Amino acid sequence: MNTIDVDIHISSDELQCAYEGVGTVFAHSLDGRSMRFPIKILWQFIGHDGIHGRFRIEYGMSGQFERVTRIA
Repeated sequence: MNTIDVDIHISSDELQCAYEGVGTVFAHSLDGRSMRFPIKILWQFIGHDGIHGRFRIEYGMSGQFERVTRIA
C-alpha cells in the first residue's frame, strides 16, 4: 500500500462550497507531490471551524483510495 501525507486546512466557508458541488481537494504532500482527491474522504474530520490537520492518505497500487488517518 502507498501513502501520502498532507497538511489540510479547509475553512467552514470552503466546506460550504463542497456541499454545493465542489467535490475535490487539491493539496501538496509534505514531500512535494501534488494530488487531487474527493473531499468526502475527509467528512469524518469536520469540526466547527472546518477541517484542519495532517493526514495520511493510503491508496492501493492502482491508485484507488483505501483509508485516511489524522496523524497530527
